[in-house]
Amino acid sequence: MSEFSLLSLNTFGLPFYLGLGRLKRLARELERWNVSVICLQEVAQNDYAALLQRGLTSYPHRVDERFLHAPKGGLEIFSRLPADHRRFEVYQDRGVWHSIGIADWATYKGILSATFNVDGMTVIVMNTHMHANYYGVWHPSNLLSGILRSQVRQVNQAILALPPEALVIICGDLNFPRNSFLYQELIEPNNLLDPLAEDPRPTYRPFPLVPSKWKTSLDYALIRPPAQKDIHVKADVIEVEDTLKKMSIQRFLTDHNALALHIDWDSADP
Repeated sequence: MSEFSLLSLNTFGLPFYLGLGRLKRLARELERWNVSVICLQEVAQNDYAALLQRGLTSYPHRVDERFLHAPKGGLEIFSRLPADHRRFEVYQDRGVWHSIGIADWATYKGILSATFNVDGMTVIVMNTHMHANYYGVWHPSNLLSGILRSQVRQVNQAILALPPEALVIICGDLNFPRNSFLYQELIEPNNLLDPLAEDPRPTYRPFPLVPSKWKTSLDYALIRPPAQKDIHVKADVIEVEDTLKKMSIQRFLTDHNALALHIDWDSADP
Protein backbone atom coordinates (compact mmCIF):
# COMPACT_ATOMS: atom_id res chain seq x y z
CA MET A 1 0.00 0.00 0.00
CA SER A 2 1.34 3.42 -0.98
CA GLU A 3 0.38 6.66 0.77
CA PHE A 4 0.66 10.42 0.64
CA SER A 5 -0.37 12.92 3.30
CA LEU A 6 -0.69 16.68 3.43
CA LEU A 7 -1.44 19.52 5.83
CA SER A 8 -2.63 22.92 4.55
CA LEU A 9 -2.82 26.07 6.69
CA ASN A 10 -3.14 29.85 6.43
CA THR A 11 -0.51 31.09 8.91
CA PHE A 12 -1.99 34.57 9.57
CA GLY A 13 1.45 35.94 8.70
CA LEU A 14 1.20 39.62 9.61
CA PRO A 15 3.98 41.71 8.00
CA PHE A 16 6.56 43.99 9.69
CA TYR A 17 7.69 41.17 12.04
CA LEU A 18 4.41 41.28 13.94
CA GLY A 19 4.10 37.50 13.65
CA LEU A 20 7.71 36.57 14.37
CA GLY A 21 7.33 34.93 17.78
CA ARG A 22 3.97 33.36 16.94
CA LEU A 23 5.23 31.78 13.70
CA LYS A 24 8.22 30.34 15.53
CA ARG A 25 5.80 28.61 17.90
CA LEU A 26 3.63 27.59 14.96
CA ALA A 27 6.61 25.89 13.28
CA ARG A 28 7.19 23.89 16.47
CA GLU A 29 3.60 22.65 16.43
CA LEU A 30 3.65 21.83 12.71
CA GLU A 31 6.85 19.87 13.15
CA ARG A 32 4.90 17.44 15.33
CA TRP A 33 2.70 16.39 12.39
CA ASN A 34 3.77 13.31 10.50
CA VAL A 35 2.78 14.21 6.93
CA SER A 36 4.51 14.11 3.55
CA VAL A 37 3.93 17.77 2.68
CA ILE A 38 2.97 20.97 4.49
CA CYS A 39 1.39 23.76 2.40
CA LEU A 40 1.33 27.21 3.97
CA GLN A 41 -0.34 30.43 2.92
CA GLU A 42 0.14 34.03 4.05
CA VAL A 43 3.87 33.77 4.70
CA ALA A 44 4.25 37.53 4.50
CA GLN A 45 8.04 37.94 4.71
CA ASN A 46 11.15 36.13 3.54
CA ASP A 47 12.35 36.10 7.15
CA TYR A 48 9.18 34.22 8.11
CA ALA A 49 9.86 31.61 5.44
CA ALA A 50 13.41 31.14 6.72
CA LEU A 51 12.15 30.90 10.31
CA LEU A 52 9.63 28.24 9.33
CA GLN A 53 12.29 26.31 7.43
CA ARG A 54 14.54 26.27 10.50
CA GLY A 55 11.67 25.03 12.66
CA LEU A 56 10.47 22.31 10.29
CA THR A 57 13.60 20.20 10.66
CA SER A 58 12.04 16.97 9.36
CA TYR A 59 10.86 18.72 6.18
CA PRO A 60 14.17 19.42 4.40
CA HIS A 61 12.73 20.29 1.00
CA ARG A 62 11.29 23.77 0.39
CA VAL A 63 9.37 24.97 -2.66
CA ASP A 64 8.53 28.64 -3.24
CA GLU A 65 9.02 31.52 -5.66
CA ARG A 66 11.47 33.93 -4.07
CA PHE A 67 10.72 37.63 -4.41
CA LEU A 68 11.89 40.94 -2.97
CA HIS A 69 10.41 40.92 0.53
CA ALA A 70 8.27 37.76 0.64
CA PRO A 71 7.69 34.59 -1.37
CA LYS A 72 5.29 35.27 -4.23
CA GLY A 73 1.70 34.70 -3.21
CA GLY A 74 2.86 34.26 0.39
CA LEU A 75 3.04 30.56 -0.50
CA GLU A 76 5.41 27.91 0.84
CA ILE A 77 5.58 24.14 0.47
CA PHE A 78 7.73 22.15 2.89
CA SER A 79 8.11 18.44 2.26
CA ARG A 80 9.85 15.27 3.29
CA LEU A 81 10.02 14.28 -0.36
CA PRO A 82 12.13 15.91 -3.06
CA ALA A 83 10.10 17.70 -5.72
CA ASP A 84 10.71 16.54 -9.29
CA HIS A 85 9.24 19.74 -10.68
CA ARG A 86 8.11 23.09 -9.28
CA ARG A 87 6.22 26.00 -10.80
CA PHE A 88 4.65 29.30 -9.81
CA GLU A 89 1.87 30.78 -11.94
CA VAL A 90 0.75 34.29 -11.05
CA TYR A 91 -2.96 35.07 -11.30
CA GLN A 92 -3.71 37.08 -14.43
CA ASP A 93 -6.42 39.03 -12.57
CA ARG A 94 -5.06 40.30 -9.25
CA GLY A 95 -7.28 43.35 -9.05
CA VAL A 96 -5.62 46.79 -9.03
CA TRP A 97 -3.30 48.46 -6.56
CA HIS A 98 -5.62 51.44 -5.96
CA SER A 99 -8.31 49.34 -4.28
CA ILE A 100 -9.20 47.67 -1.01
CA GLY A 101 -7.33 44.62 -2.32
CA ILE A 102 -3.93 46.32 -2.59
CA ALA A 103 -2.34 43.67 -0.35
CA ASP A 104 -3.60 40.90 -2.64
CA TRP A 105 -2.24 42.73 -5.67
CA ALA A 106 1.14 43.46 -4.05
CA THR A 107 1.83 39.87 -2.96
CA TYR A 108 1.53 38.50 -6.52
CA LYS A 109 -1.05 35.92 -5.62
CA GLY A 110 -0.99 32.79 -7.73
CA ILE A 111 -0.56 29.01 -7.75
CA LEU A 112 2.54 27.29 -6.36
CA SER A 113 2.84 23.72 -7.68
CA ALA A 114 5.19 20.88 -6.78
CA THR A 115 5.36 17.44 -8.38
CA PHE A 116 6.38 14.36 -6.39
CA ASN A 117 6.94 10.73 -7.33
CA VAL A 118 5.43 8.37 -4.76
CA ASP A 119 6.03 4.70 -5.57
CA GLY A 120 5.57 5.39 -9.27
CA MET A 121 2.53 7.65 -8.80
CA THR A 122 2.83 11.25 -9.94
CA VAL A 123 1.44 13.48 -7.19
CA ILE A 124 0.96 17.16 -8.05
CA VAL A 125 0.25 19.58 -5.19
CA MET A 126 -1.19 23.00 -6.06
CA ASN A 127 -1.01 25.45 -3.16
CA THR A 128 -2.90 28.73 -3.56
CA HIS A 129 -4.36 31.74 -1.76
CA MET A 130 -7.02 33.55 -3.76
CA HIS A 131 -8.10 37.17 -3.59
CA ALA A 132 -9.86 38.17 -0.37
CA ASN A 133 -13.52 39.15 -0.61
CA TYR A 134 -13.51 41.85 2.04
CA TYR A 135 -17.25 42.49 1.81
CA GLY A 136 -18.29 38.86 2.20
CA VAL A 137 -20.65 39.14 -0.77
CA TRP A 138 -20.22 36.19 -3.13
CA HIS A 139 -22.52 37.25 -5.96
CA PRO A 140 -21.48 37.18 -9.64
CA SER A 141 -22.08 40.93 -9.95
CA ASN A 142 -19.73 41.74 -7.05
CA LEU A 143 -16.38 43.15 -8.20
CA LEU A 144 -14.30 41.03 -5.81
CA SER A 145 -16.28 37.93 -6.74
CA GLY A 146 -15.41 38.70 -10.34
CA ILE A 147 -11.70 38.61 -9.51
CA LEU A 148 -12.19 35.32 -7.69
CA ARG A 149 -14.09 33.92 -10.66
CA SER A 150 -11.19 34.75 -12.96
CA GLN A 151 -8.79 33.03 -10.57
CA VAL A 152 -11.03 29.95 -10.31
CA ARG A 153 -11.06 29.68 -14.10
CA GLN A 154 -7.27 29.92 -14.19
CA VAL A 155 -6.99 27.11 -11.63
CA ASN A 156 -9.38 25.00 -13.72
CA GLN A 157 -7.25 25.55 -16.81
CA ALA A 158 -4.10 24.64 -14.89
CA ILE A 159 -5.68 21.38 -13.68
CA LEU A 160 -6.97 20.54 -17.15
CA ALA A 161 -3.42 20.74 -18.52
CA LEU A 162 -2.10 18.12 -16.08
CA PRO A 163 -1.70 14.45 -17.09
CA PRO A 164 -4.83 12.41 -16.29
CA GLU A 165 -2.84 9.65 -14.58
CA ALA A 166 -1.56 12.09 -11.93
CA LEU A 167 -3.06 12.47 -8.46
CA VAL A 168 -3.75 16.21 -8.16
CA ILE A 169 -4.37 18.05 -4.89
CA ILE A 170 -5.54 21.67 -4.83
CA CYS A 171 -5.31 23.22 -1.38
CA GLY A 172 -5.23 26.57 0.34
CA ASP A 173 -7.31 29.55 1.35
CA LEU A 174 -9.72 30.08 -1.55
CA ASN A 175 -11.73 32.82 0.18
CA PHE A 176 -15.22 31.65 -0.74
CA PRO A 177 -17.71 29.33 1.03
CA ARG A 178 -19.21 26.10 -0.24
CA ASN A 179 -22.61 27.66 -0.87
CA SER A 180 -21.18 30.11 -3.42
CA PHE A 181 -21.28 29.86 -7.21
CA LEU A 182 -17.47 30.00 -7.16
CA TYR A 183 -17.28 26.67 -5.34
CA GLN A 184 -19.42 24.98 -7.99
CA GLU A 185 -17.42 26.54 -10.81
CA LEU A 186 -14.24 25.11 -9.29
CA ILE A 187 -15.55 21.64 -8.47
CA GLU A 188 -17.53 20.76 -11.58
CA PRO A 189 -15.21 21.27 -14.62
CA ASN A 190 -12.59 18.80 -13.36
CA ASN A 191 -14.89 16.63 -11.20
CA LEU A 192 -12.93 17.45 -8.07
CA LEU A 193 -13.49 15.52 -4.87
CA ASP A 194 -14.07 17.51 -1.69
CA PRO A 195 -13.62 14.97 1.13
CA LEU A 196 -14.88 17.49 3.71
CA ALA A 197 -17.98 18.56 1.76
CA GLU A 198 -20.35 17.28 4.46
CA ASP A 199 -18.26 18.51 7.39
CA PRO A 200 -19.98 21.53 9.04
CA ARG A 201 -16.89 22.73 10.89
CA PRO A 202 -15.59 26.12 9.71
CA THR A 203 -12.02 26.57 8.59
CA TYR A 204 -11.91 30.29 9.35
CA ARG A 205 -12.17 31.36 13.00
CA PRO A 206 -13.03 35.08 13.11
CA PHE A 207 -11.99 37.25 15.99
CA PRO A 208 -14.60 38.41 18.55
CA LEU A 209 -17.06 41.02 17.22
CA VAL A 210 -16.48 39.92 13.61
CA PRO A 211 -19.86 39.07 11.95
CA SER A 212 -20.82 35.40 12.26
CA LYS A 213 -21.10 35.03 8.46
CA TRP A 214 -17.31 34.78 8.42
CA LYS A 215 -17.36 31.66 10.56
CA THR A 216 -17.42 29.40 7.55
CA SER A 217 -15.28 27.26 5.26
CA LEU A 218 -12.87 29.32 3.18
CA ASP A 219 -10.06 26.76 3.03
CA TYR A 220 -10.12 23.55 0.99
CA ALA A 221 -8.13 20.43 0.17
CA LEU A 222 -9.60 19.17 -3.11
CA ILE A 223 -8.59 16.11 -5.10
CA ARG A 224 -8.61 15.13 -8.73
CA PRO A 225 -8.21 11.33 -8.55
CA PRO A 226 -5.84 9.69 -11.00
CA ALA A 227 -7.37 7.92 -14.00
CA GLN A 228 -7.79 4.17 -13.64
CA LYS A 229 -6.60 4.11 -10.05
CA ASP A 230 -8.65 3.66 -6.89
CA ILE A 231 -7.64 5.84 -3.98
CA HIS A 232 -8.83 5.98 -0.38
CA VAL A 233 -9.04 9.37 1.31
CA LYS A 234 -9.27 10.48 4.92
CA ALA A 235 -9.59 14.17 5.76
CA ASP A 236 -9.90 16.27 8.89
CA VAL A 237 -10.20 19.86 10.11
CA ILE A 238 -7.64 20.58 12.82
CA GLU A 239 -7.38 23.49 15.22
CA VAL A 240 -3.66 24.19 15.52
CA GLU A 241 -2.75 25.67 18.91
CA ASP A 242 0.32 26.15 21.06
CA THR A 243 0.16 23.03 23.20
CA LEU A 244 2.76 24.36 25.67
CA LYS A 245 0.53 27.22 26.84
CA LYS A 246 -2.10 26.80 29.56
CA MET A 247 -4.35 29.80 28.92
CA SER A 248 -6.54 29.77 25.80
CA ILE A 249 -5.54 33.31 24.80
CA GLN A 250 -1.88 32.24 24.85
CA ARG A 251 -2.54 29.18 22.71
CA PHE A 252 -3.54 31.21 19.65
CA LEU A 253 -1.36 30.64 16.57
CA THR A 254 -3.58 31.47 13.57
CA ASP A 255 -7.16 32.44 12.73
CA HIS A 256 -7.57 29.48 10.36
CA ASN A 257 -7.91 25.78 11.02
CA ALA A 258 -5.62 23.37 9.23
CA LEU A 259 -6.84 20.78 6.74
CA ALA A 260 -5.29 17.33 6.77
CA LEU A 261 -5.40 14.72 4.01
CA HIS A 262 -4.26 11.12 4.02
CA ILE A 263 -4.49 9.26 0.71
CA ASP A 264 -3.50 5.67 0.06
CA TRP A 265 -3.72 3.30 -2.88
CA ASP A 266 -2.68 -0.16 -3.90
CA SER A 267 0.57 0.31 -5.77
CA ALA A 268 -0.05 -2.98 -7.61
CA ASP A 269 -3.13 -1.52 -9.36
CA PRO A 270 -2.67 -0.63 -13.04
